[in-house]
Amino acid sequence: MSGQKTNTAVFGGKFDPPHLGHQLSIFLALEKYCFDEVWIIPSFSHPFGFHPGDFDKRLEMCRIMAKPFGKKAKVLDTERKTGLEVVYTVDLIKYLKENFPGNDFSLLIGSDNWDVRQKWKDFDKIEEICRKIVVIGRGEEKEKGFSLPDISSTMIKEMIKNNQNPDLFLPAGILEYIRKNGLYA
Repeated sequence: MSGQKTNTAVFGGKFDPPHLGHQLSIFLALEKYCFDEVWIIPSFSHPFGFHPGDFDKRLEMCRIMAKPFGKKAKVLDTERKTGLEVVYTVDLIKYLKENFPGNDFSLLIGSDNWDVRQKWKDFDKIEEICRKIVVIGRGEEKEKGFSLPDISSTMIKEMIKNNQNPDLFLPAGILEYIRKNGLYA
């Protein structure tokens, strides 16, 4: 099978914190959409001006979230390594294609991002350079009749601030990490 590229889904986001919706998206990418692997890439600097929490802590929480998938899910600090002040998805994909020519990249995004794709830098170029774009819905938004639970990182953070237990919505080990590091209180 010489010359065959690894079918890789790029899954970027703030992951502040990562939740079960993110973890289920990875599962779907591997099992339903048959990707060889998923690369989880937390945003280092967000193009829409969001200011997520500490990068290294979000990176570690992504590692905890990815653990059940073994070598099929990799957590990368690629956005930090690009050296760009603001990392747009189109630039990230170009960077990955240049630095990992043995991979065939697709983009895994939530339907919330799909709905605002016109605000993204060069989304038409992303569609050209990616093998495909997989959109996963949540809540009432259905993609081919299937939708993930309506969970958001904002909801998790609000629950923590209001002394509610968000463990039901988090991958194993994430709440312990949040508490140990005093996050979102």
